[in-house]
Amino acid sequence: MADLLSREYEVNYSHIDNRGVAKPSFLWNIMQDAATVHAEEMHLGPDELHILWVLSRIRARLTRPLRPYERIRCETWCPGIRGVSWYRGFAFYAGGEPVGEAQSMWVTLDPATHRILRPTSFPIAEDYVHTARGELFDPLPKLSCGSVREHHVHPVQYSDLDVNNHVNNVRVVELISDALDLQRQPGFVSSLQVNYTAETAFGEPLSLLCGTVDGARYVRGEVDGQPHFEALAKLTPFDPQEG
Repeated sequence: MADLLSREYEVNYSHIDNRGVAKPSFLWNIMQDAATVHAEEMHLGPDELHILWVLSRIRARLTRPLRPYERIRCETWCPGIRGVSWYRGFAFYAGGEPVGEAQSMWVTLDPATHRILRPTSFPIAEDYVHTARGELFDPLPKLSCGSVREHHVHPVQYSDLDVNNHVNNVRVVELISDALDLQRQPGFVSSLQVNYTAETAFGEPLSLLCGTVDGARYVRGEVDGQPHFEALAKLTPFDPQEG
């Protein structure tokens, strides 16, 4: 059972925004793929365990923007388990040089009831712990903002949905990016934390609310006044002419 998975991905123009750099969702795309492949290799796949894997919290950081046709190596590993959460780490490299990292927390759900299944429900969790790599990072914090304004309302459509029939975690990052107005921002998203708190289904009107917390940009997605996700983004200036 491999304690580390390494996969390479190309930044193509479907990942590039109007400023010539990779959208934040690119990282979420490759992390989703790498985590899925690694889980399957570790015999933790949803079909094998009859579960749903759900991303709970994730925070990613980049040291610089990513450019068209760069090849990004994504490494992922499992540092351990705490409570109901399975922890997963990531590191990103371009040309052999580190360009970022991420930490994530996942939960397993019963596919029929969508109730959380504790890791202790699965004997294979012992293998997960025994192949743990690196230190178990601190739990990612809750997010909040005292003052927000509505940015827009997004009715959930077919293209938003994943195999669990709710808005995909990558699509959530695209909606967050819309609420950040990245098309006119002078900075790239150098840090982004997203906390996923509820599933969002087809046809639900998802309100995107924005605010500021200690100089960082805050976004909350709500349905009928109930939060479904929250995000905190830090933007760093960059030179669009630098390739």
